[in-house]
Amino acid sequence: MSSETNQVHGSDSASERVDTRKFLERLVNVPSPVSDQNAVRAAQAVFAMELQKLGFRFAWRRDPAAKTDDLLVAELPGHEARWITLVSHVDTVLDVKDTGRFRLEGDFAYGSGVLDNKGGLCVMLKALDYALAPSTKRRFGIRVVSSPDEEAGSAAWHKIFADLGRDSVAVLGFEPALDEGHVISSRRGNRWYDIELRGIEAHAGRCRGEEINAAHEAADMITRLIALRDELRTRFGDGVNLHVGHLAGGRDRHNIVCGRMTIKLDTRFTNFQEREALHAGVEKILKTPRFSNREGRFTEVEFKVVDDCPPFDLSQVQEHQAWVDQLCSRISAIEGRPIEARKAGGAGDVNHMSRESLFVIDGLGPVGQGMHTLGESVRISSLDPRARAVAELLDLIDQNAKATSSAHI
Repeated sequence: MSSETNQVHGSDSASERVDTRKFLERLVNVPSPVSDQNAVRAAQAVFAMELQKLGFRFAWRRDPAAKTDDLLVAELPGHEARWITLVSHVDTVLDVKDTGRFRLEGDFAYGSGVLDNKGGLCVMLKALDYALAPSTKRRFGIRVVSSPDEEAGSAAWHKIFADLGRDSVAVLGFEPALDEGHVISSRRGNRWYDIELRGIEAHAGRCRGEEINAAHEAADMITRLIALRDELRTRFGDGVNLHVGHLAGGRDRHNIVCGRMTIKLDTRFTNFQEREALHAGVEKILKTPRFSNREGRFTEVEFKVVDDCPPFDLSQVQEHQAWVDQLCSRISAIEGRPIEARKAGGAGDVNHMSRESLFVIDGLGPVGQGMHTLGESVRISSLDPRARAVAELLDLIDQNAKATSSAHI
């Protein structure tokens, strides 16, 4: 459900735009721990008021399960019905009562979420300030998405994220830069499988072939899954991975043939080609049990994908690599140090908007250290250079992106 409005939660007026450092201080001092969604709403309103000054309209998306607060989706339409989507989040791991209020020590600012991801929101806002200064209508619309619960996985929004990715020409993520200041050109995706194997229980001393041991089947399948992983690594590289996270079953008795097993399987991949090859291999193994009883009955296997997070990898499209090179070159020139686009572990909200051939980049937020700790900090001098470089990237995409028809994941 969405509510189309040009009003901000908690505000119906706009004031003069604050500068980046002051806005960061204001935002940090509005507590927004992910554990307190009422507090998160107040922080979203502070950010939304700044977007409202730039002319954005809002469509707050509600969680049907009412487990989390609203997702902020703000849009400034362009000439074409496609979007450059900017992604961040306002929730934090720690509270202000844990870290203390915003404070400055030289070039470093400290406080709850100052780096992850209130610093990212500041870079985004300043980039929009630079990019939209001429007040001319752009070719593509600009869409801003701010999650209320990214630190808890943004689970309520994954389908909405996928929908937003379909009509995007680019997705820009404002998670913090890597420790050395590098941006993120690739994040692996993952698929999680819940697997159930059902055999036939029997007394281990008296059975005569009527039994089917689900534990033996599970062991055989895991052996084949590991072999699949090794085969695909030879083909694609070590970006492919596979792990059993949980294995359980049986009666907790030595003399009862195991009749049921459950497996939680995690798979990881760098790009869509790896994802499809890995899924095809996993599915083939799970659909071909090899243990049967004397009546010719085989182990019954049921499985389902319970989490499906797409990857993104900019190395797959040459045009996109040129954009990244220009971005890194610009940041390097402003900051006076080499900046590269690098792979990062773990997934983020931008992954769930990813689809094949879509330009997705992350780590466009500021430079800092100590994410999710009491010493979390951001380098103030990194805010403006990152914002300027992102503004130029927005112009580059707007002028050069191909306006193709919507794609589907």
